[in-house]
Amino acid sequence: MSTTTWHTIREASMISGLPESTLRYYEQIGIIDPIARDPSSGHRAYSDADLEALTIVSCLAATGMPLESMRAYLRNRFDGPEGARRQMELLDAQSLRLAAKAEAIRMQQAYVSFKTLYWRAIAEGREDDAERLLEENRDIVERVKRMQVGGKAPKTGSPVAQAE
Repeated sequence: MSTTTWHTIREASMISGLPESTLRYYEQIGIIDPIARDPSSGHRAYSDADLEALTIVSCLAATGMPLESMRAYLRNRFDGPEGARRQMELLDAQSLRLAAKAEAIRMQQAYVSFKTLYWRAIAEGREDDAERLLEENRDIVERVKRMQVGGKAPKTGSPVAQAE
């Protein structure tokens, strides 16, 4: 005879690393299955299996995976080889998203480094070096500008606009 260990929402939050409000939200939108209720209090009662699912969701959320992909990931877990193939597709897609973010961060860092060198040259009275840096790094400026959501130019007051 096995007994189920039940956990409060506070315990589930502490174990998963997700705020209680996020646990409720994920249940509401169907990322996780409906959580059992304590019959005497009506409070959520999380099983060990629920905590396992929440740990998976927490890790996927930390990678920035979209909610719909997280939902699919949890549903695919028990679907054998076909489910495993779908998991690989979801993870491959997330890997591509992360690679794009990493490239964006690399370009942003290159921009900040270039601007630091530019302003150092200005501060030291080396205007020729500053002009050369501007010419050599125009491609970085253009790539950073294109990184804005939807390819739109940055709004006035945005960090990229201010750095220009």
